[in-house]
Formats: sequence, C-alpha cells, structure tokens
Amino acid sequence: MAGPKWTEDVKPEGDSVISVRHFSGVWEEPISIDRPALTAFPTDLLGVSLSTVVDAVTAQVQVAPDIPAMIALAAISTAVGGRVQIRIRPGWTEASSVWTATVAGAGERKSAAEGPFSDALRRIEKRLREDALPEIEEAEQMLKVAQARLDEAEKVAVKAKPDAFKLKMDEARLARRQLAELGPVPALPRLLFGDITPAAMPQKASQQAGRMAVIHSEGTLLKQMGGLYNSGASDTGFALDAYDGKAMPVDRVGRDSIAMESAHLAVGLLIQPVILEQLGRKKDDEMLHNGFVQRFLYSFPSSRLGHQDPRGSIAIPGRLVQDLEERLQQLVDELWKNGLVRVIAFTDEASEAMYQFQESLQPRLRRGGDLHQMASWGSKLPGKIARVAGLLALYEDSTTQSITAEQFAAAVALAPYFIQHARLCLDLMGANRDGQLAPARDVLEWLRRRKTEQAGQPFSVRDAQRGVDGNAWGPEGVTSETVTAAIDVLVDRGWAAPVPEEPRAEGQRGRRPSPRYMPHPLIWDKSWRKEEEEVSDTHLRSA
Repeated sequence: MAGPKWTEDVKPEGDSVISVRHFSGVWEEPISIDRPALTAFPTDLLGVSLSTVVDAVTAQVQVAPDIPAMIALAAISTAVGGRVQIRIRPGWTEASSVWTATVAGAGERKSAAEGPFSDALRRIEKRLREDALPEIEEAEQMLKVAQARLDEAEKVAVKAKPDAFKLKMDEARLARRQLAELGPVPALPRLLFGDITPAAMPQKASQQAGRMAVIHSEGTLLKQMGGLYNSGASDTGFALDAYDGKAMPVDRVGRDSIAMESAHLAVGLLIQPVILEQLGRKKDDEMLHNGFVQRFLYSFPSSRLGHQDPRGSIAIPGRLVQDLEERLQQLVDELWKNGLVRVIAFTDEASEAMYQFQESLQPRLRRGGDLHQMASWGSKLPGKIARVAGLLALYEDSTTQSITAEQFAAAVALAPYFIQHARLCLDLMGANRDGQLAPARDVLEWLRRRKTEQAGQPFSVRDAQRGVDGNAWGPEGVTSETVTAAIDVLVDRGWAAPVPEEPRAEGQRGRRPSPRYMPHPLIWDKSWRKEEEEVSDTHLRSA
C-alpha cells in the first residue's frame, strides 16, 4: 500500500493486546485512481474528405473528435445499405455493416455532434420518398383494381349456372393469380430507424429489401435488445444475422412468410456509461456472451464538458455540408438503391498486410496476452477493420472495386485506438473495475474543490457525503456506507490516512467520535495529475 508511513504502538485493553496505527506525518507517493487518458480518435486516418468534415463538426460543436468520427462510420454504412461485400481473400468475405457505440455522459452535446450526419441522411431519405411516391400510388391503385376484379369474378362464379361454372371459376383463378403477381405495395424508402423494438426489426427490414440503420444519440436500442425496459430476456437474433448479411424468413401477421435474401443492419449509438453498467448487472447476461456486444467498435472519449468556449465555436462551412451530403447521396444512388451486391476485393498487397495484422494479434489473444480477457472481441477485430477500410475507400470513391494496401494501412492504424476504448467499455459491462473507482474519484475531486482554509485539514465521512451528494453512484446512491467504501479506496491507494482517535479518559462513556481522515498534500498539487499523462496500451490492462 502506498501513501503515508505509519508508527505502531501496542496497548493493552483488558485481557487482550491491540495494535494502534498512527500517521507519522511522512507521505509516500500515492497510486493514481484517475481514468487512463485514452487516445483521441486520429481523424487524419479517415482520409482527407471525411476527416475535414469530422474536424469541422468538432470545431462547431466543441466535442471530442471521437463522437463525430464514430457516427460518420455508421452514416457511411447506412448509405451503402449492405450492398457491398468485402473480399479479403478467397474464402473470407465480410459484409459492409458496422456497429459503433460511443460513450458520453449527459450534457456532452451528443445530438449536436450526430446532427450533421443524420440530417444529411434524412434529406436524402426525403428525396427518395418523393421519387418513390408516384410508383407507390400506382401500385396501390393497381392492387385495388386487381382485388376488385377478383371480388367480381368470385361473385359471378358463385351465381354461374352449371354449364358456365367451370369457365367462371377459371376466370376467378386467373384474377387471383394476377393479384398475387402484383405482390405487396412497396413501402416508402427509409434509411434511418430510431426507437424500434427488436421484434419489429425483421418486418421493417423486409419492407426495405433487408436494409436497416439505427443512428441515435441515446442507448435505446441497447436497452431494447438487452431487455432493460421490461426486465425480459435479450433479443439479439435478427441483429446478429443482419450484421453478417444473412438471409432469413420473416413471419407476417395474417399472411404467408417471406424470405429476405439478405438482411443488413448499420448501428451508430451515443450512449451514457450507466447503460453499459446496467447491461453488466443484468441477471440474463446472454447479450454479453453471444457475440452481440463483441461486434461493436467502441469509443470512450474524454469529456469536454466545462471546457467549451461558446465564443470559439466555428460554423461548419456550407461547402463541407454539401460535400458530405453529395458523397452519401452517391453511395445511396449507386449502392443502396441497387438490388445487386458489389464485391470489392483486397489487393494482394492489402491481403498480405491483413495476414501480418492477424499474426500480430495471436500472441496477444492467447492466455497471458493483453487481449486474452477480451478475446471474443479481439478475434473479430480483423473483420471489423476490413469493414472500416471498405467504407473509407467507398466514401472517397463510390465506384471503387478494390482496397489497396495503403487504404488498409490507414484502417489498421485505427486498431490501437479501438482496442484501448473497447477494453474500458467491455470492463464497464463486466468486472467494471473502472466504474468501482468512480466514487473514490468523486471524493478526491471534492477534496480538490474545498475552500483554501479547509485544504489539508482532516475530514469525516459526513463531510465527504455532503460534498458528493447528488452524484450518480449506481443503485445504492450516496450513503454513509458507499462514501466510507470510497474513502477506504483512497486510503488503500495512499490518498488519505485515518487520523488517530484522541485518547479517551478511563471509564468515559458515550459514543465514540466519527473517524477522521488526513488528505494527501499532493491532492492540491496540479503538477501531479496522472490523468494528463499518456499511457500505453499495455498499461491499460490494469485500468
């Protein structure tokens, strides 16, 4: 244990002997409890066109670049609509759907950062609907006419005389076949779905030729699929199949089942940390182990809340908004609207680079490696990186047929970022070692904010409880017990030390005074802030 040095006295108490520890006044360097400083999203790896837009959104909204970067990947996947397959080498092909989950707390301007991308997709969706409306209206009219002809033919057949019955029945059968050949009326095109339940996903996707995307600034989708709303079981079957572009049957109420040749789901979520923690506390944890959460690319950017400059916000140049929309529109026109699937292949050099990347992961995935505890996620990382490489190549050139070694190198350079952030997010859903330190961090921050005359003075559990009251500390909340547990962490890490109790007069009665704690003087030393240090990927293993 780091922190203060102690002296120890032995005092008799009745027939027993107890050991009393005293703070000697000499402090050792404490162990940091600050969250490791994760790498910011390297936007330059997105390519010139996309990185320029992401940086502009960052400057306007004043958020971490991670938020618009992750939403941008989901937006591109939405525009592709699953109409691209990425062939790494013979026998290995990846779909083009990506799932991103970016963790940000309340007040982090998540909606504003998502807006430029989802707004562009909604404007494109509006044009798709306007173009499709005449065709849909004509289909509805033809269906009504065909249904009326069938109804009339059946009435005539019912009233037909015996010598004409066979002829009228044949006419009714013909009318029924003609009605069946028309098929269902096409649904209005839809790119984005918001608050949708897992049960409704297959039906809605079937109306869009299997295509579906959810880009949302809340974690509603995770709550729905995890059963957090109704304490029910997880429901991830459709999503898992749609991630890989699989075919599936769809049961329709009151009608025959239909088959989707392939289903595709793109996801871009901005969620609060508590949602991941709630998933980890569920009794039914199937969602954590069936590969669902392992398919996401995660981001946990640093907070800019309280560090934003309202006067420094720079509006996104109109030409960049136009360029973003035009590129997404090209992908929709050439791919989303197309019934055929385009295959874009890795060049031989890119395929060799993928071999090397896979080989580099093997020691890290095995027992003792830094990825072993998250091997299910890590083993899927090459496929996820291949998908990112394909999407970035398509954004730069919607007609591309291949992925070069240079393009793959840019995507694989994102792997360290995704590994760092996934480790923290998966921890929140599992052991939650980082989340368990949050109350102690709050107490430490309260100590830093204390008035000058109180700095360095002993404090009690009650003092700390008043100081952190109102903070979100999970289901138990801020109580004397949870505050005591938080202070115990500070003591264990060397940030505080119990103050010895004043000697009591022999025979003195009454309640003993509440324990008091001496804070470490480095709490107020701004030059000693571990959260400002760069940390390597290896160091994050103990985060």
